Amino acid sequence: MSCTPCSCDAVQRGTTTTNVFTVDTDLTEASEIYVSYAQGGKVIVEKTLSDGVSVVSDEEVTVDLTQEDTLALNEHYPVRVQIRVKFPSGSAIASNVMKANVGEILKEGAI
Repeated sequence: MSCTPCSCDAVQRGTTTTNVFTVDTDLTEASEIYVSYAQGGKVIVEKTLSDGVSVVSDEEVTVDLTQEDTLALNEHYPVRVQIRVKFPSGSAIASNVMKANVGEILKEGAI
């Protein structure tokens, strides 16, 4: 699966944001979708179909991030993002790993 980040060029800490991804594989029939955000070799935030991931169309997936999700990221390092998908048949696919910058905030914490 090839995946292009539409709005994942940067993740702004301390905000609620929706990342939009364009995919070249129809995910409307997916039984499981995991979108992982990693820094320093560790997954920091992971979203699923039951927690913030939506298949908008056969070409678009969105991921809703909360303030707590974005605050968990470190602005000093890029975040690596990957989408993994499982279908009812048992087959599984993964996107390429994408990188995004993490924007800093001046006042720490959720508002």
